[in-house]
Amino acid sequence: MSEANDRSVYGDAAARRRGTLDAAAALLDEGGYSALTIRAVAQRAGTSTGLIYKYFADKHDIFVALLNESQIESTRFLAQVPREDGVAALLEAVIPESARQWSRVGRMTAVWQDAVSGQQFERESVGQVRATAVAYNAELERAVVAAAQVEGRRLVPAPAMIPFVLSGLMGVSDTLVNNWARHVDPAELIAFTAAAITRGITRVEE
Repeated sequence: MSEANDRSVYGDAAARRRGTLDAAAALLDEGGYSALTIRAVAQRAGTSTGLIYKYFADKHDIFVALLNESQIESTRFLAQVPREDGVAALLEAVIPESARQWSRVGRMTAVWQDAVSGQQFERESVGQVRATAVAYNAELERAVVAAAQVEGRRLVPAPAMIPFVLSGLMGVSDTLVNNWARHVDPAELIAFTAAAITRGITRVEE
């Protein structure tokens, strides 16, 4: 069947897939990972479970697609963040986007990992998520290196440097999303965290 016929008889495949992912994202936001079921997604998207299964093997596949999409968006965002103002400014710009993605899907990744079996981790879609995670980490390292060079800083030469930065981003994102630090202005928390991470991973060139 041609692409045109697919659109005319069954509707726009890309639009249906997008609608499925948007419905799933809304369910995750409202009820967490446990709220994500094929039936619930179909009801929210206004479609049938049969059409959902046409694009996704199960709810884990839907979550993986959202996670992959999140990592791709994060990488594209990071690639556009200016480097010329230094490491702290770079991180300060990245944290709000990190928090947005954390709220959308990142905070539920641990629950998803506990729910899936070893065989499900071998799926092609999970391999794609690993690849986009590697791409994001590489872009983050390039950004930090470039920003440090601009302000005459050198990075601490340690394999743990990028994992340390990622941990900091996830930690402050979780705090912002859950409003754990209600007594602190979010902008102040973001600036403080960015400066603290910068001190942890850089040294001033002498």
